[in-house]
Amino acid sequence: MSLPSKADLRVVHYHPPVGLSTLFRPLPKVVAGKRPPLDVTYQPACGGPVLRFSAKASLGIPEQTLLLVLLELAREQLEAFARDVVVDASTSNIIGRELWSKLHIGGSGAGGSTLRLATTWHELNRRCGKQTGGSARALREQQLERLCEVVVWQSDGDDRRTKRQSFLVVWLVGDDDRIHLALNCGLASALLGQPYAQVSLSERLALKRDIPMALHAFLSTTLRPGHSLKIGVEKLIERLWPGSAATAPQGTHRRRRSDVLNGLTDLGRLQGWTVEWEREDLANVTRGSSSVRDMTSHKANKSRAYPEQAFAIIPSKINAVRAFDASGLFFNTNTSA
Repeated sequence: MSLPSKADLRVVHYHPPVGLSTLFRPLPKVVAGKRPPLDVTYQPACGGPVLRFSAKASLGIPEQTLLLVLLELAREQLEAFARDVVVDASTSNIIGRELWSKLHIGGSGAGGSTLRLATTWHELNRRCGKQTGGSARALREQQLERLCEVVVWQSDGDDRRTKRQSFLVVWLVGDDDRIHLALNCGLASALLGQPYAQVSLSERLALKRDIPMALHAFLSTTLRPGHSLKIGVEKLIERLWPGSAATAPQGTHRRRRSDVLNGLTDLGRLQGWTVEWEREDLANVTRGSSSVRDMTSHKANKSRAYPEQAFAIIPSKINAVRAFDASGLFFNTNTSA
């Protein structure tokens, strides 16, 4: 399995706490219509804000793909329109003010900033690598609704025990097809100069199946290009299905183990990734220095106004982007897990 093109990697800047959390997990098809509730906590080992994500429905890997597409769009529109898409408590734009109000419950986001973006259902479907017809739109709407239902509780752990409440994503409908969205401030921070991980959407979509995609997103957050990580298969099983070893039937656990092994094999077939086995339950994963380049395709046209451009079907273009890669500030390199 090879990468579609080095020039079209569609690199997304991903907020590390979200990428390292277990917010998105592979879900069995039997619960597709009736998902268990979401209740996931991320507590960084090196200290920092504790995040708790809650919603009436768990998030699967397709929702993660959609979120990555939203981040891709947000970065392109930030590069094209700069301050026009930055939203904070002092925003005067009517749509921006309404998005900000919906995003932050009880004004708890005062002092921060985020990004708004505008797009169409057709564009979201196209970027997710799916069909663009009516059934695809209905599915994308359901996925976006699930993202918008996620409440994020942030506990700073300071002397005042500060706790903030916001949503992961919020949307406003412009018309039958056009939508306005805003991102959680944490997600936006990865696009506004804070540390970020680089996730290639082209690599992700080449993998096709949920479990390889889940492994790719996690390892892309954990590893920067040119570095390696030794990680046990059981560790990855526990990450994807917490408590599997202790609670799942032996047959289910064996199937999950096989799925992880096959997922790592698929990852190793991507250009820029190498998976070598030190023993049958321990893999050494290397992310090549050429696995991502800091670029994005489908970039917006700066010659057009933001409201007009945001609703257009943006043609595929290749554009080199210069940006400070702060991911090295948090990555562990050449480590074991």
